[in-house]
Amino acid sequence: MASLNAYEVLEQLVTLKEDARSRSPGELSRVENVSEEFFQLRVPRNSEILDVAAGSGILSAKLQTGGYMNIDALDGDLPALRRLQALRLYRNHICRAVDGILSTGLREETYDVVITAGGFAADAINPLDVTEMLRILKPEGHLLWTMKTVKDEGTAAFSSFDANLNGLQRAGRCKVIKRKQFVDSDTNSVGVFYLVQRLVGSLPDYVNMEIPSELKKQISDILVDTSDPLNSVKFYDDWCDKYDEDLVIVGNYTGHIKCVEAFVKLGLNRNITILDLAAGTGLLGTEVGKHGYENVDGLDASLGMLGQARKQATYRDYIVAMVDGLGSIPINDETYDVVMSSNGFAPGQIYPTAIPEILRIMRPGGYLLWTMREGYQQRSQKFALLDAEIKDLENTGCAELVVGPVIFDNFVLEHPGKFYMLR
Repeated sequence: MASLNAYEVLEQLVTLKEDARSRSPGELSRVENVSEEFFQLRVPRNSEILDVAAGSGILSAKLQTGGYMNIDALDGDLPALRRLQALRLYRNHICRAVDGILSTGLREETYDVVITAGGFAADAINPLDVTEMLRILKPEGHLLWTMKTVKDEGTAAFSSFDANLNGLQRAGRCKVIKRKQFVDSDTNSVGVFYLVQRLVGSLPDYVNMEIPSELKKQISDILVDTSDPLNSVKFYDDWCDKYDEDLVIVGNYTGHIKCVEAFVKLGLNRNITILDLAAGTGLLGTEVGKHGYENVDGLDASLGMLGQARKQATYRDYIVAMVDGLGSIPINDETYDVVMSSNGFAPGQIYPTAIPEILRIMRPGGYLLWTMREGYQQRSQKFALLDAEIKDLENTGCAELVVGPVIFDNFVLEHPGKFYMLR
């Protein structure tokens, strides 16, 4: 079927715009932001372009007004693709959903530009699948998209979106060139635009495979009651260089996001003092800093992990210590207003019996918040007593259970998580 001439493209664009205004409020602003930023790239007219979640085809029509004709459509909705074929707005029509690595069925390094206007959404493409988008980009190719704000989407996957991108960027796999918010004049809703460039070199090994079984085994083996604490420290020292990449991106880790989300809802002053317990490489500390809290210290038993956090200047102070019984934390009484921990409470790491020691370093009325993997109570006798330990603290007037236990999905790997807040 022959492609459209310039006049026909303009006619189609007018029709599609009118349809979008009545059918899908907000679509035009998403399309306009992607197309305007695309034209500013000034890529060659013969560039290979893929429109993901192509939908109405309006984005292709917009780009064709600038002379770009090598545009393919990818969409998981076959009826939508049939409509696009009738409109003759694309060169090729690919019926695939973006749902994990290799899900598009496309070869690596196929396209110069990948675009989507609203494709990343809670009911459409999971933001974690940005790695599949990058995989099919040529080195130095560009990925452009618009989406709702993380707050409006309101899912754990979207909450970790920026962290995932930052992890890929730190690993030298891509570069976030631009991130901006825009307001749709018709709906007054806020959207976000991203421009990301794939850097020269292949993406990490995990892009072409399932979650490595050895990673699952390493994590499982170290998180048992019988593990030697010194072996645990060595494990994390050895893991520190790849911790962020493995845990956040490969492991789909969201525990730190959940913990900080709950903390922010407290609305505490920005001048309070905070301790990140089992701080690791600083994932939670970085997330807290995004909300304007600067008086944050990090404590971890692994010097290697804290060294990674120090490279990012995440914390005010860096404390090397193992958290156990009373007196094990080298910090004075009533030092912190808030103590937070994500993934710190686990067999072989921090046990429920350490809670009194943590409370010791907190000021009266302070908050202790933590997220942990759900299910430890089935494999650890000490964690089976967690809720009883908390009840004892309440009965003796040492603490108050404000929230919890709250179970949530996708803590790490395929496992759910659990959240607690004490005061």
